[in-house]
Amino acid sequence: MNNFRFFLLFLATISMTFVYSNRVVFGFTIICQQGGNESDDTTSVIVDPDYYLLDTLNIAWMFTATAVGMCLGPAPFYFVGFLSTRVLIFTYGIMSALSSILYPLFDSLGFWPALVCRFFAGFAQASQLHFTNDLVLRWTPESEASFFFSIMLATSQFGPLFTMILGGEMCSSSFFGWEATYYILGVGTFISSTAFAYYYSDNVEKNCNLEESEKKYILAGKHSTKEKEKVPYKALLKDSTIWISLLMFTGYYLAMIVYQQYSPTFIKQVLHFTIRETGYFSAIPQLIAIFIKIGCGRLLDVKFGCGPKLTLVVPLLILESMSAFSLFLTGFLDDRVWSLIFMMIFASLHFFVPVICSRTIQIRAGQHSHFALNLNMVIAGIAQILIPLGVQAAVPENTRSQWSFVFYFLVITVVITSILYTLFSRATPAEWTMKKRASEYTIYRLSDISPPEPITIPMPRECKF
Repeated sequence: MNNFRFFLLFLATISMTFVYSNRVVFGFTIICQQGGNESDDTTSVIVDPDYYLLDTLNIAWMFTATAVGMCLGPAPFYFVGFLSTRVLIFTYGIMSALSSILYPLFDSLGFWPALVCRFFAGFAQASQLHFTNDLVLRWTPESEASFFFSIMLATSQFGPLFTMILGGEMCSSSFFGWEATYYILGVGTFISSTAFAYYYSDNVEKNCNLEESEKKYILAGKHSTKEKEKVPYKALLKDSTIWISLLMFTGYYLAMIVYQQYSPTFIKQVLHFTIRETGYFSAIPQLIAIFIKIGCGRLLDVKFGCGPKLTLVVPLLILESMSAFSLFLTGFLDDRVWSLIFMMIFASLHFFVPVICSRTIQIRAGQHSHFALNLNMVIAGIAQILIPLGVQAAVPENTRSQWSFVFYFLVITVVITSILYTLFSRATPAEWTMKKRASEYTIYRLSDISPPEPITIPMPRECKF
């Protein structure tokens, strides 16, 4: 099959989108679960006054269970090294599918069964950055690495975009209800993850679906090891660029998690829009962010003759400065329409940050980047544990002034992390990634490349940063 790598990219993106959706869906359907199905011309009806989700502390624990799952999700990768990646893809996919399919049943059984479902939704989603890194390192030519990365990282937009619209329609429907959202996501996860696992393989050279020309194009200049190289944990954890990238990831997660988990609540209960409007207004930034993320990701591969550091820093500073200013105006302005508009602008621009951070880690850590990216998922999980508790403490009465304080705090974190990355990060391979082992050998020389339909782009002279 010609251009098989793009077919595999498509399957990976669909699978990861559903897995991501299973983690974030609760943040939207909780509105429906608390008040029953609500259409635009009806009022919400609370069926059971003892329903566990009417307690804000129980809601915080549901988000916390998902976060704990994210912290623990990457751990099995370092104990089941004998399993192939396709087995792990299938296993985590099935786990994610069951966490959604069983959730309506477990919700009816009470708090603890529902909590277990949310734990495994987070546990399964924690694997996706590991699989993304693996696919980019194995299946992507160097000239397309950022493009592939940006598309797969866009699942953090594809998922909420699809889920918000689906959840909004199901919650507003008198026929389906919020339960249908979980059933659709669960079945979709099972089908897409099975297909992804079936076509994926760790060994690109032996994959029977690849034509020889595409195989050479993918493997040009890459190396293969007969044994897995041990991660130099000490050197990696002492690298300042790794920690700066992780710190920037932390700043990103703080703002992103607040937006994805609480924007439906803020738009509906503070800005006073309907459930259906809330679904679409929350989804619009996700749609815009997809085009920004993929477009800028492609430009990172082109480079325009600039060095790798400048290529990464310029789009970061442009997008994050506009993003921070928009978030500040969201909290500063009293008009609900303008607050909504600037909130959507903020989210549209801010979602590009993971492309910069992930690409920096991959350039810096090379073949060991999987460990740093898995460490990033642990940080994301910790952020998810602390954020619900922090939000509950910061906005106990859910007022505009309280939310403004949260937005100002996020603006400060965005500005500080962007400055630290610009001044102190390095976009070059670390010395501890360049140690050659006797078992390492080049699969194809660059002169052996014969890519299908090559494109020649005249490039200006490279500049250094």
